[in-house]
Amino acid sequence: MNNEYGYIYVYKCMVGSGSDVCKIGITKNYQERLKDHVRRPYHGFVPYAEFTTGKAIATVFKISNFSFADKYIKELFSNYQFGNYEIYNVDYDETIKKLYFGLKDRNAFVELIEDGYSLYDFAVDESRQESDTTTKKDFELIKEQIIDRYNDNLPEELLLMLRDKNDFKENCKSHYNTGNYICFSTNMILDLNYNKEKRIEILKKLKKFV
Repeated sequence: MNNEYGYIYVYKCMVGSGSDVCKIGITKNYQERLKDHVRRPYHGFVPYAEFTTGKAIATVFKISNFSFADKYIKELFSNYQFGNYEIYNVDYDETIKKLYFGLKDRNAFVELIEDGYSLYDFAVDESRQESDTTTKKDFELIKEQIIDRYNDNLPEELLLMLRDKNDFKENCKSHYNTGNYICFSTNMILDLNYNKEKRIEILKKLKKFV
């Protein structure tokens, strides 16, 4: 296997609520490629983008063998491809997970470049500092400590951070469908659909209640 580095990128396309349609492509310069897809959507398939910066929300894999990437993507996802387009009827999070472990198994994985929003629980590096991890498991552990301390009498400051589950399900359907939330009770949840910086901020606030 040669050392011809490149990138595989994945982003979810805006094609309606609850739809699993993703663009999976390869490139030598993912920053420019993603900028181009925002400016000129690939065959009309618009990527989800950050509200403030306009950057595409995408997961990127740096790989050690660029020439094998296109063949490998087709090997994994050809049954889900839309014609000859680089568009696939696949779940975004499951696709990231499948690529992560598949590239590692083939010794092609170099680096995971996170989208700033997904949790990547499957790829938690044990070498990370504990304070820097914001996986769903981290939030679950803090929640259990809070419940043990307060039972059903949660502090008012904490309740202000939570949302009614039914309201969340009805009015934030895309967030609800990701499963990136923590249930504090039957009807109260904590939304985790934020970038990593915001999740770190939320985690710090939760630790104050322990």
